[in-house]
Amino acid sequence: MLDIAGAILNSPRLEMTPTTDAFEHALEQERRRNARSIAAFRFYAGLAVFAVNFLFDLTRPLYIGPPLWPGAVYCTVAAMLWWGHGRIPQLAKWSALSIPLIDMPFVISVIVPLTDQLRRFGYAGDAAAVLTQVSLFNVALILAASLSLEARYTWMSAAVALILQSWVFFQEGRDGSFIATVAVATLMVTYLALYSNRRSIALVQAAADEQTRRERLGRYFSPAVAQALADSDRVPGEGSRHEVSVLFADIRDFTARAQTQTGDAVVALLNEFHSCMVDCIFRWGGTLDKYLGDGLMAYFGAPVEQADHAERAVRCALDMQQALATMNRDLEGRGIAPLRMGVGVHTGSVILGDIGAASRREFTIIGDTVNVAARVEQLTKVAGAAILVTEETRRGVSANLEFIAVEPLPVKGKREPLQTYRLQASAG
Repeated sequence: MLDIAGAILNSPRLEMTPTTDAFEHALEQERRRNARSIAAFRFYAGLAVFAVNFLFDLTRPLYIGPPLWPGAVYCTVAAMLWWGHGRIPQLAKWSALSIPLIDMPFVISVIVPLTDQLRRFGYAGDAAAVLTQVSLFNVALILAASLSLEARYTWMSAAVALILQSWVFFQEGRDGSFIATVAVATLMVTYLALYSNRRSIALVQAAADEQTRRERLGRYFSPAVAQALADSDRVPGEGSRHEVSVLFADIRDFTARAQTQTGDAVVALLNEFHSCMVDCIFRWGGTLDKYLGDGLMAYFGAPVEQADHAERAVRCALDMQQALATMNRDLEGRGIAPLRMGVGVHTGSVILGDIGAASRREFTIIGDTVNVAARVEQLTKVAGAAILVTEETRRGVSANLEFIAVEPLPVKGKREPLQTYRLQASAG
């Protein structure tokens, strides 16, 4: 694998979907899912506990249990919160606040009266055992608060838990060492919850980075090339030389045509054209280098080496003309004049790298090969050919494609006229 994946991914040209935005979106989605899960669990758990205690209250002459009215209020609030999570986005954002402000006070409001009731009926030992469960409930609620993936809400829940349980234990006459031990245990659980919190955020960040990485590659490379680059972990180089086949495509007489149409119609037509052409490029494993208004530039043989890059480029040119013919039939059905396109292909050595100013770079290829390929595309107008290729490209193509030599034509930057060939399969 070539040492260039990082340069491609770090190029500003590819920053169509910023990693930060993808991460924030993924993190927000994860928080909302967790908030909905907490809200649903709160409602069902509260409803189950209330139903069990209500049943015992009806069937037993002497009922010993938590008072029912706090449970009824709690279930009502839980139902409202659960209903609101699917309809009020801001409610999900502040969902974790309900744990220290609603859940923890509710636990105290239930357990303290229950222990008093147990003592009145002579169950002092059971009352002490129930009272000890305050810290267990608080631990569970702190872990639930950490699902918000917000450290401040986890610390807030831990602070409320420490205050409430210390107050309850102090009222019950527990000594300072017991209260301190429970407080230390609560802080340890909080630390573990925060550590898990950080790990969850790191996983979300990694998933968002990978998604953004693949989306960036997918904009400019075929799926096979994008996969190969995404799997590369090597450090990018400053530049590398490759033997490639460069393809230029351009819509003929589009500038004059655009002057007679609205801006929206021009943009929509170009987008449709580019989408159709890029599908062809990716189908043959090519790399989209750039859009050129009503044309485009692509190359084959880099960044992943392809021994048959000339064959791929020519086959792609044929595919693009066939795709344009299909598109034209659709355009004519909509009352839109068809498009004509010229495609030029040249094979040679180029330099591939991250080129440009520090504030604005572009991962692209440069060299005389690129210039010649552009000139060949321009020659299609002079030669009246849909596709023209150079001798260098023709030599790299299999024998089952027939070429017809075109009279050598002068090109800018070359002393001698350039020998080109038209594809017989593309005639007409």
